Amino acid sequence: MRRNLRELDEKKGAGWMSTYSDLVTLLLCFFVMLFAMSSIDIEKFRAVLNSFTRNVDVLPGGASVSNEALISSGVSQMTELEVYFESRSAMDSTEDGQELNDEMLKLAERIKSYLQKQGYGSDVNVEYSAQLIKLTLPGEILFDSAKADLREEAVELVEIIATMLKQDAFMDKTIQIEGHTDNLPIHTIRYLSNWELSSSRAISVARRFIQNYGFSPDKIAATGYGEYRPVADNTTVEGRARNRRVEIKIINEVYIEENDLD
Repeated sequence: MRRNLRELDEKKGAGWMSTYSDLVTLLLCFFVMLFAMSSIDIEKFRAVLNSFTRNVDVLPGGASVSNEALISSGVSQMTELEVYFESRSAMDSTEDGQELNDEMLKLAERIKSYLQKQGYGSDVNVEYSAQLIKLTLPGEILFDSAKADLREEAVELVEIIATMLKQDAFMDKTIQIEGHTDNLPIHTIRYLSNWELSSSRAISVARRFIQNYGFSPDKIAATGYGEYRPVADNTTVEGRARNRRVEIKIINEVYIEENDLD
């Protein structure tokens, strides 16, 4: 009798497992069906991926007044991808958006012309978009290896840029100074990593802007990205040289306010 009861219990257990397996299988088929019915906008998905191939700021990209690559785009909220693309396209197509773009183009061309007259036209790369102008300064011009003190020759270049940015046309702009390095590790008493080195280099330029040329501290920001935002291949000497750089970004606050960019 006990044997029959045990066999009955085993049969009940086996039946429960069979029902559970069927349920899991049905759920799996349901989600596979949902995935198969979904669609992906390939162009927008590719645009998102491309936004991460270069330095990824939260600001959309634009054009360039040089032969170098354009400023990369970035997306701040992936969950609002559709809204992002539609709002950006709408803003750029408006009359106000075009005016902002034209304004930044004129300022970028003025900077480029000024640098050429001062003999630094080939040393500093100038790029622009409706929301910012980016000046890229090679690291070897500014600093000795593993140091963050401006070289004597670099002081003149920083002075030229500071003098240009003190003009009235730039007074309402915010200046973001970014330090970048290659991926060769550094570990010294003063700098434990490339993060510390790149941050110190950005601060060195920012401090000179404030202390020597009278820029307001609330309009200057300094950031170090270490080796984590390369613009070239770190496996080559030339690529590492390009990655060692300081970027000075003149940010158009009007564009950011109108687009609610943080």
